[in-house]
Amino acid sequence: MKLVAKTLYSLEEVLKTEVERLGGKNIVVGNRVVTFEGNKRLLYESNLWLRTAISVLVPVESFRFKNEEDLKRKFANINFKKYMKLNNTFAVKGAVHSSTMKHSKYPMLLLKDAVVNHFEEAYGQRPSVDLEQPHILFDLHISEQECTISLNSSGAPLFQRGYRKGTGDAPLNEVVAAGLILMSGWDQESNFIDIFCGSGTLPIEAALIANGIPANIARKRYSFQNWPDYDRQLWEDVHGEAPKQPRRDLDFKIIGSDIDGEMVKMARNNTKALPLGKTIEFQIKDFRDQKSPGKKGVLISNPPYGERLAGEIEDMYKETGDFFKHEMAGFDCWLLSSNLTALKRVELKPSKKIQVYNGSLSCDFRKYTIFEGSLKEFKFKYPNERRVPKRKPGKKKQR
Repeated sequence: MKLVAKTLYSLEEVLKTEVERLGGKNIVVGNRVVTFEGNKRLLYESNLWLRTAISVLVPVESFRFKNEEDLKRKFANINFKKYMKLNNTFAVKGAVHSSTMKHSKYPMLLLKDAVVNHFEEAYGQRPSVDLEQPHILFDLHISEQECTISLNSSGAPLFQRGYRKGTGDAPLNEVVAAGLILMSGWDQESNFIDIFCGSGTLPIEAALIANGIPANIARKRYSFQNWPDYDRQLWEDVHGEAPKQPRRDLDFKIIGSDIDGEMVKMARNNTKALPLGKTIEFQIKDFRDQKSPGKKGVLISNPPYGERLAGEIEDMYKETGDFFKHEMAGFDCWLLSSNLTALKRVELKPSKKIQVYNGSLSCDFRKYTIFEGSLKEFKFKYPNERRVPKRKPGKKKQR
Protein backbone atom coordinates (compact mmCIF):
# COMPACT_ATOMS: atom_id res chain seq x y z
CA MET A 1 0.00 0.00 0.00
CA LYS A 2 0.99 3.63 -0.36
CA LEU A 3 1.71 5.35 2.95
CA VAL A 4 2.05 9.06 3.70
CA ALA A 5 3.84 10.27 6.83
CA LYS A 6 3.17 13.91 7.68
CA THR A 7 5.75 15.92 9.58
CA LEU A 8 6.83 19.48 10.41
CA TYR A 9 8.83 21.93 8.35
CA SER A 10 12.58 21.12 8.29
CA LEU A 11 12.13 17.55 9.56
CA GLU A 12 11.44 15.93 6.18
CA GLU A 13 14.94 14.52 5.65
CA VAL A 14 15.11 13.21 9.21
CA LEU A 15 11.79 11.45 8.70
CA LYS A 16 13.01 10.02 5.39
CA THR A 17 15.96 8.42 7.18
CA GLU A 18 13.62 6.95 9.78
CA VAL A 19 11.38 5.48 7.07
CA GLU A 20 14.39 3.97 5.30
CA ARG A 21 15.49 2.25 8.50
CA LEU A 22 12.00 0.78 8.95
CA GLY A 23 12.12 -0.66 5.43
CA GLY A 24 9.92 1.72 3.44
CA LYS A 25 10.26 1.50 -0.35
CA ASN A 26 10.06 4.10 -3.15
CA ILE A 27 10.45 6.96 -0.69
CA VAL A 28 9.66 10.47 -1.90
CA VAL A 29 10.22 13.62 0.18
CA GLY A 30 7.73 16.46 -0.17
CA ASN A 31 6.78 19.60 1.72
CA ARG A 32 6.19 18.45 5.32
CA VAL A 33 5.47 14.96 4.06
CA VAL A 34 7.25 11.71 3.16
CA THR A 35 5.49 9.17 0.95
CA PHE A 36 6.56 5.54 0.71
CA GLU A 37 5.28 2.04 0.08
CA GLY A 38 4.88 -0.87 2.47
CA ASN A 39 2.52 -3.46 3.90
CA LYS A 40 0.23 -3.51 6.91
CA ARG A 41 3.08 -4.47 9.24
CA LEU A 42 5.01 -1.39 8.14
CA LEU A 43 1.91 0.74 8.72
CA TYR A 44 1.73 -0.48 12.32
CA GLU A 45 5.50 -0.15 12.81
CA SER A 46 5.43 3.40 11.44
CA ASN A 47 2.92 4.48 14.08
CA LEU A 48 4.90 2.83 16.86
CA TRP A 49 8.45 3.81 15.84
CA LEU A 50 8.54 7.01 13.81
CA ARG A 51 9.79 9.79 16.07
CA THR A 52 9.35 12.72 13.67
CA ALA A 53 5.98 11.84 12.10
CA ILE A 54 2.82 13.72 13.06
CA SER A 55 0.53 11.13 11.50
CA VAL A 56 0.55 8.24 9.01
CA LEU A 57 -2.07 8.29 6.26
CA VAL A 58 -3.31 5.63 3.84
CA PRO A 59 -4.77 7.15 0.64
CA VAL A 60 -7.97 5.29 -0.33
CA GLU A 61 -9.68 7.45 -2.98
CA SER A 62 -8.13 9.77 -5.55
CA PHE A 63 -9.73 11.57 -8.51
CA ARG A 64 -10.07 14.80 -10.47
CA PHE A 65 -13.20 16.95 -10.35
CA LYS A 66 -14.53 19.90 -12.36
CA ASN A 67 -16.42 21.96 -9.79
CA GLU A 68 -18.23 21.77 -6.46
CA GLU A 69 -21.21 19.88 -7.88
CA ASP A 70 -18.93 17.33 -9.56
CA LEU A 71 -17.02 16.89 -6.28
CA LYS A 72 -20.31 16.29 -4.46
CA ARG A 73 -21.33 13.63 -7.00
CA LYS A 74 -18.03 11.81 -6.71
CA PHE A 75 -18.19 11.80 -2.93
CA ALA A 76 -21.69 10.28 -3.22
CA ASN A 77 -20.33 7.37 -5.30
CA ILE A 78 -17.83 6.23 -2.67
CA ASN A 79 -18.60 3.05 -0.70
CA PHE A 80 -17.73 4.25 2.81
CA LYS A 81 -18.69 0.87 4.30
CA LYS A 82 -15.23 -0.30 3.21
CA TYR A 83 -13.64 2.09 5.68
CA MET A 84 -15.94 2.24 8.71
CA LYS A 85 -18.95 0.72 10.43
CA LEU A 86 -22.25 2.33 11.31
CA ASN A 87 -21.44 2.37 15.03
CA ASN A 88 -18.09 4.12 14.44
CA THR A 89 -17.81 7.83 15.11
CA PHE A 90 -15.92 9.80 12.49
CA ALA A 91 -14.51 13.20 11.59
CA VAL A 92 -13.11 14.92 8.50
CA LYS A 93 -9.99 17.06 8.55
CA GLY A 94 -7.53 18.17 5.92
CA ALA A 95 -6.39 20.98 3.67
CA VAL A 96 -7.98 22.58 0.60
CA HIS A 97 -6.08 24.76 -1.87
CA SER A 98 -8.28 25.30 -4.91
CA SER A 99 -9.46 28.30 -6.88
CA THR A 100 -12.55 26.21 -7.76
CA MET A 101 -13.76 26.34 -4.16
CA LYS A 102 -15.47 29.43 -2.76
CA HIS A 103 -14.81 28.33 0.83
CA SER A 104 -11.92 26.07 1.87
CA LYS A 105 -14.02 24.32 4.55
CA TYR A 106 -16.89 23.51 2.18
CA PRO A 107 -15.39 20.30 0.68
CA MET A 108 -14.96 18.88 4.20
CA LEU A 109 -18.64 19.56 4.88
CA LEU A 110 -19.53 17.83 1.60
CA LEU A 111 -17.46 14.77 2.54
CA LYS A 112 -19.02 14.61 6.00
CA ASP A 113 -22.51 14.77 4.49
CA ALA A 114 -21.60 12.07 1.93
CA VAL A 115 -20.55 9.68 4.70
CA VAL A 116 -23.73 10.32 6.69
CA ASN A 117 -25.98 9.98 3.64
CA HIS A 118 -24.28 6.75 2.54
CA PHE A 119 -25.07 4.97 5.83
CA GLU A 120 -28.53 6.50 6.11
CA GLU A 121 -29.45 5.16 2.66
CA ALA A 122 -28.00 1.72 3.48
CA TYR A 123 -29.29 1.25 7.05
CA GLY A 124 -31.71 4.07 7.75
CA GLN A 125 -29.37 5.30 10.50
CA ARG A 126 -26.68 7.97 10.66
CA PRO A 127 -23.19 7.53 12.11
CA SER A 128 -22.15 10.14 14.66
CA VAL A 129 -19.53 12.84 14.19
CA ASP A 130 -16.93 13.20 16.95
CA LEU A 131 -14.42 15.99 16.41
CA GLU A 132 -12.35 15.19 19.51
CA GLN A 133 -11.76 11.42 19.52
CA PRO A 134 -13.31 9.87 16.41
CA HIS A 135 -12.95 6.16 15.69
CA ILE A 136 -12.33 6.94 12.02
CA LEU A 137 -10.53 10.08 10.83
CA PHE A 138 -10.77 10.97 7.13
CA ASP A 139 -8.05 13.26 5.76
CA LEU A 140 -9.15 15.30 2.74
CA HIS A 141 -6.51 16.93 0.54
CA ILE A 142 -7.47 19.06 -2.45
CA SER A 143 -4.96 20.81 -4.69
CA GLU A 144 -6.80 22.72 -7.42
CA GLN A 145 -8.88 19.96 -9.06
CA GLU A 146 -7.03 16.96 -7.63
CA CYS A 147 -8.72 15.29 -4.67
CA THR A 148 -7.29 12.62 -2.35
CA ILE A 149 -9.14 11.05 0.57
CA SER A 150 -6.98 9.21 3.08
CA LEU A 151 -7.57 7.32 6.28
CA ASN A 152 -5.54 8.72 9.14
CA SER A 153 -4.17 5.59 10.81
CA SER A 154 -2.81 7.47 13.83
CA GLY A 155 -5.88 9.34 14.98
CA ALA A 156 -4.55 11.74 17.60
CA PRO A 157 -1.23 13.28 16.47
CA LEU A 158 1.80 11.11 17.14
CA PHE A 159 3.46 13.74 19.29
CA GLN A 160 0.89 12.68 21.88
CA ARG A 161 3.22 9.92 23.07
CA GLY A 162 1.20 8.97 26.11
CA TYR A 163 3.89 9.54 28.74
CA ARG A 164 3.25 13.17 29.68
CA LYS A 165 1.48 13.65 33.00
CA GLY A 166 2.20 17.38 33.20
CA THR A 167 3.85 20.25 31.32
CA GLY A 168 4.85 23.86 31.79
CA ASP A 169 3.37 26.86 30.04
CA ALA A 170 5.09 26.28 26.68
CA PRO A 171 6.16 22.63 26.39
CA LEU A 172 8.32 21.59 23.48
CA ASN A 173 6.48 19.37 20.98
CA GLU A 174 7.80 15.79 21.27
CA VAL A 175 8.20 15.47 17.49
CA VAL A 176 10.21 18.70 17.41
CA ALA A 177 12.36 17.50 20.32
CA ALA A 178 13.12 14.16 18.64
CA GLY A 179 13.86 15.97 15.37
CA LEU A 180 16.33 18.32 17.05
CA ILE A 181 18.17 15.40 18.63
CA LEU A 182 18.36 13.46 15.37
CA MET A 183 19.49 16.57 13.44
CA SER A 184 22.18 17.35 16.01
CA GLY A 185 24.30 14.37 15.02
CA TRP A 186 24.40 13.00 18.57
CA ASP A 187 26.02 9.57 18.37
CA GLN A 188 23.88 8.07 21.17
CA GLU A 189 27.09 6.87 22.80
CA SER A 190 28.26 10.11 24.44
CA ASN A 191 26.88 12.48 27.07
CA PHE A 192 23.66 14.40 26.49
CA ILE A 193 22.59 17.39 28.55
CA ASP A 194 19.74 19.91 28.59
CA ILE A 195 20.27 22.85 30.97
CA PHE A 196 16.71 24.23 30.54
CA CYS A 197 14.87 20.91 30.65
CA GLY A 198 11.45 22.11 31.87
CA SER A 199 9.11 19.10 31.95
CA GLY A 200 11.84 16.92 30.44
CA THR A 201 10.88 16.46 26.79
CA LEU A 202 14.40 16.62 25.31
CA PRO A 203 16.09 14.28 27.86
CA ILE A 204 13.17 11.85 27.65
CA GLU A 205 13.24 11.71 23.84
CA ALA A 206 17.05 11.34 23.98
CA ALA A 207 16.73 8.44 26.42
CA LEU A 208 14.17 6.69 24.22
CA ILE A 209 16.50 7.05 21.23
CA ALA A 210 19.60 5.89 23.11
CA ASN A 211 17.81 2.83 24.48
CA GLY A 212 16.29 1.90 21.12
CA ILE A 213 12.77 2.10 22.58
CA PRO A 214 9.94 3.14 20.22
CA ALA A 215 8.70 6.72 20.41
CA ASN A 216 5.13 5.64 21.15
CA ILE A 217 5.76 2.71 23.47
CA ALA A 218 3.47 4.27 26.13
CA ARG A 219 0.64 5.16 23.74
CA LYS A 220 -2.52 3.06 24.04
CA ARG A 221 -4.74 3.87 21.05
CA TYR A 222 -4.44 4.39 17.30
CA SER A 223 -7.18 4.94 14.76
CA PHE A 224 -6.18 1.87 12.70
CA GLN A 225 -7.41 -0.29 15.59
CA ASN A 226 -10.96 0.73 14.60
CA TRP A 227 -10.63 -0.16 10.92
CA PRO A 228 -12.62 -3.09 9.49
CA ASP A 229 -9.38 -4.81 8.40
CA TYR A 230 -7.54 -4.33 11.71
CA ASP A 231 -5.26 -7.31 12.40
CA ARG A 232 -5.07 -7.59 16.18
CA GLN A 233 -2.55 -10.44 16.13
CA LEU A 234 -0.21 -8.58 13.79
CA TRP A 235 -0.32 -5.48 15.98
CA GLU A 236 0.37 -7.56 19.08
CA ASP A 237 3.35 -9.10 17.29
CA VAL A 238 4.71 -5.70 16.24
CA HIS A 239 4.25 -4.25 19.71
CA GLY A 240 5.58 -7.38 21.38
CA GLU A 241 8.81 -7.32 19.35
CA ALA A 242 9.66 -3.77 20.50
CA PRO A 243 12.29 -3.37 23.27
CA LYS A 244 10.71 -2.58 26.63
CA GLN A 245 13.79 -2.45 28.84
CA PRO A 246 16.62 0.10 29.00
CA ARG A 247 20.08 -0.87 27.80
CA ARG A 248 22.43 -2.15 30.46
CA ASP A 249 25.59 -1.03 28.69
CA LEU A 250 25.02 2.75 28.73
CA ASP A 251 28.32 4.26 29.87
CA PHE A 252 27.39 7.91 29.36
CA LYS A 253 25.03 10.35 31.05
CA ILE A 254 21.72 11.86 29.98
CA ILE A 255 21.09 14.89 32.18
CA GLY A 256 18.19 17.29 32.41
CA SER A 257 18.47 20.25 34.75
CA ASP A 258 16.32 23.26 35.53
CA ILE A 259 16.24 25.94 38.21
CA ASP A 260 12.52 25.33 38.78
CA GLY A 261 12.07 22.45 41.21
CA GLU A 262 8.41 21.95 40.32
CA MET A 263 9.30 21.49 36.67
CA VAL A 264 12.00 18.95 37.53
CA LYS A 265 9.49 17.06 39.67
CA MET A 266 7.12 17.08 36.69
CA ALA A 267 9.89 15.79 34.42
CA ARG A 268 10.59 12.90 36.79
CA ASN A 269 6.87 12.04 36.89
CA ASN A 270 6.74 12.06 33.09
CA THR A 271 9.29 9.22 32.93
CA LYS A 272 7.26 6.88 35.13
CA ALA A 273 5.16 5.61 32.23
CA LEU A 274 8.31 4.69 30.28
CA PRO A 275 10.70 1.72 30.56
CA LEU A 276 13.77 3.92 31.02
CA GLY A 277 14.93 2.85 34.46
CA LYS A 278 17.57 5.27 35.75
CA THR A 279 18.73 6.35 32.30
CA ILE A 280 18.02 10.05 32.94
CA GLU A 281 19.49 12.12 35.77
CA PHE A 282 17.21 15.07 36.52
CA GLN A 283 18.73 17.88 38.60
CA ILE A 284 17.38 21.03 40.24
CA LYS A 285 20.17 23.36 39.26
CA ASP A 286 20.83 26.78 37.76
CA PHE A 287 22.75 26.38 34.51
CA ARG A 288 25.41 28.73 35.92
CA ASP A 289 26.22 26.07 38.52
CA GLN A 290 26.19 23.16 36.07
CA LYS A 291 29.39 21.26 35.36
CA SER A 292 30.32 19.34 32.26
CA PRO A 293 29.35 15.65 32.59
CA GLY A 294 32.45 14.59 30.65
CA LYS A 295 34.82 15.34 27.81
CA LYS A 296 32.49 14.71 24.91
CA GLY A 297 28.84 15.03 24.08
CA VAL A 298 25.93 17.13 22.92
CA LEU A 299 23.99 19.85 24.71
CA ILE A 300 20.55 20.79 23.36
CA SER A 301 18.39 23.34 25.12
CA ASN A 302 15.25 25.33 24.47
CA PRO A 303 15.79 28.38 26.73
CA PRO A 304 13.05 30.91 27.51
CA TYR A 305 12.34 33.30 24.63
CA GLY A 306 11.03 35.98 27.01
CA GLU A 307 9.96 38.86 24.79
CA ARG A 308 8.33 40.54 27.81
CA LEU A 309 11.53 40.39 29.87
CA ALA A 310 13.89 41.36 27.09
CA GLY A 311 16.73 42.77 29.20
CA GLU A 312 16.84 39.87 31.66
CA ILE A 313 16.54 37.28 28.89
CA GLU A 314 19.35 38.80 26.83
CA ASP A 315 21.62 38.80 29.89
CA MET A 316 20.75 35.15 30.45
CA TYR A 317 21.69 34.27 26.85
CA LYS A 318 25.03 36.03 27.31
CA GLU A 319 25.68 34.02 30.46
CA THR A 320 24.68 30.88 28.57
CA GLY A 321 27.37 31.63 26.00
CA ASP A 322 29.89 32.18 28.79
CA PHE A 323 28.87 28.84 30.32
CA PHE A 324 29.49 27.11 26.99
CA LYS A 325 32.97 28.62 26.73
CA HIS A 326 33.98 27.91 30.32
CA GLU A 327 32.43 24.50 30.96
CA MET A 328 31.51 22.67 27.75
CA ALA A 329 34.80 22.11 25.93
CA GLY A 330 34.44 19.09 23.63
CA PHE A 331 30.68 19.52 23.30
CA ASP A 332 28.43 20.51 20.43
CA CYS A 333 26.07 22.99 22.08
CA TRP A 334 22.73 23.67 20.39
CA LEU A 335 20.12 26.29 21.25
CA LEU A 336 16.57 26.56 19.92
CA SER A 337 15.03 30.02 20.19
CA SER A 338 12.73 32.43 18.38
CA ASN A 339 14.46 35.38 20.06
CA LEU A 340 17.12 36.24 17.49
CA THR A 341 18.16 39.38 19.38
CA ALA A 342 18.88 37.33 22.49
CA LEU A 343 20.76 34.71 20.45
CA LYS A 344 23.22 37.41 19.36
CA ARG A 345 24.11 37.89 23.01
CA VAL A 346 25.51 34.36 23.15
CA GLU A 347 28.53 36.02 21.47
CA LEU A 348 29.70 32.86 19.75
CA LYS A 349 29.75 32.24 16.03
CA PRO A 350 27.35 29.40 15.27
CA SER A 351 28.80 26.71 13.03
CA LYS A 352 25.31 25.77 11.79
CA LYS A 353 21.83 27.34 11.68
CA ILE A 354 18.59 25.48 10.93
CA GLN A 355 15.16 27.07 10.78
CA VAL A 356 12.65 25.10 12.85
CA TYR A 357 9.06 25.79 13.86
CA ASN A 358 8.09 25.33 17.49
CA GLY A 359 4.33 25.51 17.19
CA SER A 360 3.65 28.68 15.19
CA LEU A 361 6.96 30.29 16.16
CA SER A 362 9.80 30.39 13.64
CA CYS A 363 12.97 29.52 15.54
CA ASP A 364 16.67 29.20 14.89
CA PHE A 365 18.35 25.96 15.91
CA ARG A 366 21.99 27.00 16.30
CA LYS A 367 25.08 24.88 16.83
CA TYR A 368 28.15 26.07 18.71
CA THR A 369 31.11 23.70 18.57
CA ILE A 370 33.20 24.28 21.69
CA PHE A 371 36.70 22.98 21.04
CA GLU A 372 39.79 23.18 23.19
CA GLY A 373 43.14 22.79 21.46
CA SER A 374 45.08 24.11 18.50
CA LEU A 375 43.49 25.55 15.38
CA LYS A 376 45.32 22.93 13.30
CA GLU A 377 43.76 20.10 15.32
CA PHE A 378 40.33 21.67 15.02
CA LYS A 379 40.54 22.13 11.23
CA PHE A 380 41.62 18.52 10.81
CA LYS A 381 38.71 17.24 12.92
CA TYR A 382 36.07 19.72 11.72
CA PRO A 383 37.10 20.83 8.20
CA ASN A 384 33.72 22.44 7.43
CA GLU A 385 33.12 24.27 10.69
CA ARG A 386 34.32 27.48 12.28
CA ARG A 387 36.36 27.17 15.46
CA VAL A 388 34.77 28.29 18.73
CA PRO A 389 37.54 27.80 21.31
CA LYS A 390 37.01 27.52 25.02
CA ARG A 391 37.27 30.97 26.52
CA LYS A 392 40.10 31.37 29.03
CA PRO A 393 39.53 33.26 32.29
CA GLY A 394 40.39 36.95 32.08
CA LYS A 395 39.67 37.32 28.37
CA LYS A 396 36.71 39.57 27.70
CA LYS A 397 36.28 39.19 23.96
CA GLN A 398 35.78 36.11 21.85
CA ARG A 399 37.71 36.11 18.61
